[in-house]
Amino acid sequence: MNSRKTLKKVSSAQFVHRWLMLLLAIPIFIWGLTGSYFVLMDIGFIRSDHIVIERADKIRASAVKYPIAKVYQSFPEARKITLTVINTQLIYQVKLTDQSLLIDAASGQQLAAISKSQAEQISQSFQHQQSISPTAQIQFIGLLNDKTPLEQLPSELAARHLPVWRVVFDDIGQSTLYISAQTGEVVTRRHEYWRLFDLFWKWHIMDYDDGEAIDNQLLFYTAIASFIAVFAGGLLVWQRRKRYS
Repeated sequence: MNSRKTLKKVSSAQFVHRWLMLLLAIPIFIWGLTGSYFVLMDIGFIRSDHIVIERADKIRASAVKYPIAKVYQSFPEARKITLTVINTQLIYQVKLTDQSLLIDAASGQQLAAISKSQAEQISQSFQHQQSISPTAQIQFIGLLNDKTPLEQLPSELAARHLPVWRVVFDDIGQSTLYISAQTGEVVTRRHEYWRLFDLFWKWHIMDYDDGEAIDNQLLFYTAIASFIAVFAGGLLVWQRRKRYS
């Protein structure tokens, strides 16, 4: 008799709803907190769309002394050749299968990899009112390459971009630029609000490893438990409907 009463109690909507909601209180709170951050923050800002070089003057054809045809002759295997300006110098960026090169657009000479001082100048070109604060100072600058220990490589940087210069500013968002030592391009941009977004995304989808598996089992079973708790709560309201009439 007692076992029947216990079974009836355990299977009741009140019991199921109460205990499941207690177990789910923390994940539901995390879902609400992280979801609110996703909604309230502008995704363009999170993705650092505002961190761009201030609009520069157009490149004049007369300023290019070394024709691009000669570059193609020297590097017929090139996948892409781009004419750009790095620190006021006209340069061809030549992307090969396994590396990238810099060619002086005035002399046709191959240039050395981007130096620390050049990386600093490139990063400072991002400092204007709509981007990184002009009053911000460079807090850290260092080279990351194949010899850098894996534990020292930031998870926000893909290994395919190495070698890169990591430049960190001391502004409120700790804005960080990753500048390719081969091409001078900014391959990745980050700030604390983006890093917080990545952390919240891991919590939101309950993938505490790399934050990419949105179909993981923990999220699936937690979602099922949440559905059961809500269903039990709705059933409980229906059973007690006379109290509210």
